[in-house]
Amino acid sequence: MDQSHRIVFNLLEAMQCLPRPAFDDACRRLATELAADLTEENRLMRDINYVPAVVHQAAHNSLLAEIDRAQCLLAIGDETGSREIIRSLPEWVEAHINTMDLALAIAVTRTK
Repeated sequence: MDQSHRIVFNLLEAMQCLPRPAFDDACRRLATELAADLTEENRLMRDINYVPAVVHQAAHNSLLAEIDRAQCLLAIGDETGSREIIRSLPEWVEAHINTMDLALAIAVTRTK
């Protein structure tokens, strides 16, 4: 998980100063990266029968919805709105990692 988190943080940081259309491309890459990462986390939760999986997956779905919203805003020409969403994500992702992902990591180590 740590490697994929690093990739997401690096991409979010790089996106802050990207001009269009590079920003649009990075937004698509972010969506792809997060979808793969979150699918893997969801699989891991299923594999260990993680009790809080439903809540954790709902958080993942919320994050993916925000990325989708950012892409939709770009599609209609609202670059400012899209950038505001992207600027808010590092804080959200960090909080998710420090709470939900940490609890998942502990649960995984206990199952080994």
